[in-house]
Amino acid sequence: MTNSTPRQRARLETEAQITRIGNRMLDDDGLEGVSLRAIARELGIVSSAIYRYVKNRDELLTILIRDAFTAIADEVDEALTRDESVLTVGVTMLAWSRRHPNRWALIYGTPIPDYQAPRDETVVPGTRIMVTLTNLLEKSSAGQISSELPPSHALDPLREGLRELGLEPDDQVIVRSVTVWAALVGLINALRFGQFGPGVELVEDELMRGVVSSLGH
Repeated sequence: MTNSTPRQRARLETEAQITRIGNRMLDDDGLEGVSLRAIARELGIVSSAIYRYVKNRDELLTILIRDAFTAIADEVDEALTRDESVLTVGVTMLAWSRRHPNRWALIYGTPIPDYQAPRDETVVPGTRIMVTLTNLLEKSSAGQISSELPPSHALDPLREGLRELGLEPDDQVIVRSVTVWAALVGLINALRFGQFGPGVELVEDELMRGVVSSLGH
């Protein structure tokens, strides 16, 4: 940070340590293993001191959610610089989910009881891949006509949400984006949460390629 004071730099480093420790706890033991008290012990501070940096467990969850969304989106963006395709988006998300299954569950799994993610902190990082995918599909949509689109009013909520993110795709691109997104996330969820049974972990990438191909990409 330019012109930051030693105290400000120390605070930023402590906040980064909290994120790293929280992620490690999440990776090792799932959400149940994430504890502010345990983080304080690792930092070598008394339990009450942790609240100078994180107000409560909900704020810690928000930090970890924002960090997970940012990490997976960064990897997708980096992969797309080498190969700009829907398949790249899918296989990159899949590979990230294999390395961080508990972080994947945190952002794409079952909602956490009694927790409401603050929109102002999670919407932008949480929609980065969707924005990237929509832009990618818009580039490749020329000449493609869907056989049947839902009534325009049925897409109004999605259209408004995309408009808030600075996108103005036509109805065909909106439907294609939703279809591809649902397929990618749905497949990864089924794989991560064991819905296909044993043995499928050996052919995850092949399944992803097949799903993306079946979508016409």
